Amino acid sequence: MRPILRATRRSRRATTAAALATVTALLAAGAVATTVAAGAAAAAPTCSVDYRVTSSWNGGFQADVTVTNLGAARSGWELGWELPAGEAVGQLWNGTLARDGGRVTVGDVGWNAHLATGGSASFGFVGTAVSAPVVPTRFTLDGVACGDAGTTPEPTEEPTDPPTEEPTEEPTETPGDVTFHVDETSQAWTAWQAASGTDRDLLAKIARTPQSSWVTDADAQVSRAKVAAYTGAAAAEGTTAVLTVYAIPGRDCGSHSGGGTAEAAYRSWVRTVASGIVGEPWVVLEPDALAQLGDCSGQGDRVGMLRDAAQILTDAGARVYVDAGHSAWLSPATAAARLRQVGLDDAVGFALNTSNYRTTAESRAYGEQVAALLGGDVSFVVDTSRNGNGSNGEWCNPRGRALGEQPRAVDDATHLDALLWVKLPGESDGSCNGGPPAGQWWQDVALELARNASW
Repeated sequence: MRPILRATRRSRRATTAAALATVTALLAAGAVATTVAAGAAAAAPTCSVDYRVTSSWNGGFQADVTVTNLGAARSGWELGWELPAGEAVGQLWNGTLARDGGRVTVGDVGWNAHLATGGSASFGFVGTAVSAPVVPTRFTLDGVACGDAGTTPEPTEEPTDPPTEEPTEEPTETPGDVTFHVDETSQAWTAWQAASGTDRDLLAKIARTPQSSWVTDADAQVSRAKVAAYTGAAAAEGTTAVLTVYAIPGRDCGSHSGGGTAEAAYRSWVRTVASGIVGEPWVVLEPDALAQLGDCSGQGDRVGMLRDAAQILTDAGARVYVDAGHSAWLSPATAAARLRQVGLDDAVGFALNTSNYRTTAESRAYGEQVAALLGGDVSFVVDTSRNGNGSNGEWCNPRGRALGEQPRAVDDATHLDALLWVKLPGESDGSCNGGPPAGQWWQDVALELARNASW
């Protein structure tokens, strides 16, 4: 099993020059997460900014930025800063970007426009840099300098040069270091681009949130090309792609998402798909396959296929989670027993709640029970894409549901690795409850999910 190292997270904020020097040193030594806060310790502060470089590579980097409003509540906001020399901002999400020479301004996108006193908004971007990225220290919110009501704070001294000694070992990526990829080719993205007014603001909640790309085409070369394009785009910007591999023979027992490969072709199909992997994507392996084990004919050696698929994908660089249904489907003991049959020598753990509506709290509690029965360092992920209002007992296009928590890696000493959006919100579960065929875009439900979300 690939080990999962859980480490105490670094402090997200540093306000002294010594802390800034440490930040610079960490970047020079190859660290992948750095934070700095601007505008603390000043009279009548208007805002604070957490600017975090989450990953960097030769010629580029990715950053997450959170602005916290410390003044009066406001509707609409613009955060500005001067770009360090040699840097530029490219793709940006959860904000609108404007450039004026070396200065950039990022504004709200409607749904995140309101900032109460103490409220925060976050956005992220991919940037280019001729050398190690530099963390800015001066920001303005709506034209007023952060940290001081009207004046730009001066740093007490310049950061010291980073130490020249080499670190004792290279930093190891943990789940807490991951930033997931936003798919600009999804149906949600297309619908958002075509929308206007309130609908556009609502659809932005879906389109601009990282989600999985489903690999379903039984034509191995078609699926391989999709995987290569998707994981390649993520690797180029320094983010992590999430894939859902969904082509097991007897898929969905012939129901709304029926199909899959022939029994004799599955392993070859997986090998071809795996050959298209770029970087180290996370993979949810075959939703419902274990939960439906033995429920219908045509499954072949399903356990053996899942075991081999986990190995093939892991060898290609993927981080694999075998789907194990949800908390209202199998008992924890049954889920653990079936996962033992597959074995977790290659997969790092299991996935829960894919395309379902069980709450995050319920899913986490269930996942911890399953992990305890399996023993060892076993991890799991939870699909929160549509669980914001929980379940009403239906699984196929139930109405009145809501988007759940946004995807994020988790590093809290539990067995949970991440909350993911595996199911693509707005895409139909099938021809039921008035929906179109499985996978087709359903605008009314997409808007409903976004409108009902708590964020």
